Amino acid sequence: MSYIEIQKLSYSYNEKTNVLDDINIDIEKGEWIAVLGHNGSGKSTLAKTLVGLLEPKTGDITIDGITLGEETAYEIRKKIGIVFQNPDNQFVGVTVKDDIAFGMENLCVPREEMLEKINFYAKKVNMLDFLDKEPATLSGGQKQRVAIAGILAMQSDIIIFDEATSMLDPYSKEELIQYIKTLHKDGLTIIMITHDINEALLADRILVMNKGKVFAFQETEKIMKDKETFTSSNLELPVALELANSLAQDDKFKEIRDKLWEYALTK
Repeated sequence: MSYIEIQKLSYSYNEKTNVLDDINIDIEKGEWIAVLGHNGSGKSTLAKTLVGLLEPKTGDITIDGITLGEETAYEIRKKIGIVFQNPDNQFVGVTVKDDIAFGMENLCVPREEMLEKINFYAKKVNMLDFLDKEPATLSGGQKQRVAIAGILAMQSDIIIFDEATSMLDPYSKEELIQYIKTLHKDGLTIIMITHDINEALLADRILVMNKGKVFAFQETEKIMKDKETFTSSNLELPVALELANSLAQDDKFKEIRDKLWEYALTK
């Protein structure tokens, strides 16, 4: 059994058109999955069903052997957290310390243990010196790291990033990407919903969604060689891969193609 199993999942906002339509996905523990697709393809809806914010019309979501439902939602939410697009929408506390503590308070973590975890995870995301700061005074990247600390403090081992870099400046974006790499190396399961093909290249596998369906789900290097998948889904390949795929498939250009692929897939 895979760590995350999604079977025959469908969801509709209006009971007429399915935003998610018969989704079947297996994700292994510790994988980094990138989810690509144009606006309206169902990416964010999939994320919200995974964390129990939306109830599927049909189908099952099983995480670590536990099937998501009313009786198990509390247990599932301890295993999975989500970092949203707009960092300002994530804060509920007056200070950084309050915000990291929020999830643990809901889990009734003893106060002494909670304080230890606040310090531990704030240090882990390089925010220990900001615990008494107001969230409004932080940069976008710092806010995202605080959100991650709150998820880690709840002992979650799956983190969904729902367009989490799209509103960040280039420096904050790169800072967050580097930290996500660290989380992946630590064994966390990463699901990154993104429009950025270059971010998707960092993943182990890429899920392409189109009109609420799974259009493709393959290893990153394999799917990036399939230009038809991207053109059919209104997605653009990175320039290096576009060039590599355009070269004639003979030995004369093999070294150039290999160098372009090596450059594009460098993590």
